Amino acid sequence: MDTWLEVLRQAVASSSLAVMAERLGISRTTISQVCNEKYPGDLVRIQGLVESVLMGHTVECPILGRIPQHQCQAHQRRKAGDVGSTPNEIRLYKACRSGCPHSQLGEEELLRRPMRLPVKTIDSEPVAVAQYDADAVLGRLRRQARTDGGDNLSRQNLALLALLEEEIKILGIRFNRLLVKAGKNNQ
Repeated sequence: MDTWLEVLRQAVASSSLAVMAERLGISRTTISQVCNEKYPGDLVRIQGLVESVLMGHTVECPILGRIPQHQCQAHQRRKAGDVGSTPNEIRLYKACRSGCPHSQLGEEELLRRPMRLPVKTIDSEPVAVAQYDADAVLGRLRRQARTDGGDNLSRQNLALLALLEEEIKILGIRFNRLLVKAGKNNQ
């Protein structure tokens, strides 16, 4: 099995520095220095990019589900001032600092009051297993509908919204039952 550095060198040889720089989102100089083992910067970050983009490595994020490894690392690097104001962005920021098994942050960067992360392992691989909160999703969707459409929702749209709400609740119950069943089978 090739190491990440060998994979990067092969990719550069089969295309070009410019193509790899574009794909990885880093400079051609950085790629050249890494390939020649003269890069003075953070090799862990470069390794993560190569493993994620070129080798297909993913992680199971407790908030987003399965994501490319380099996206996980990018979320971890975000500072408090760079985090958006949506509930999902805030949960993601907190999850990275609350003991996520993929977090590479130091103790000084962790939250004093971490959020609870429901993480289990399957075949020694950390897997996020979170209950689906249909009420929270519906609340967010209602707020978004009011923001997007104001109070001008027609009766037909309200009826469709009510049907959609019931369907989401049913799917949430089924999903949560499957999670509990899968948890019991993996113990």
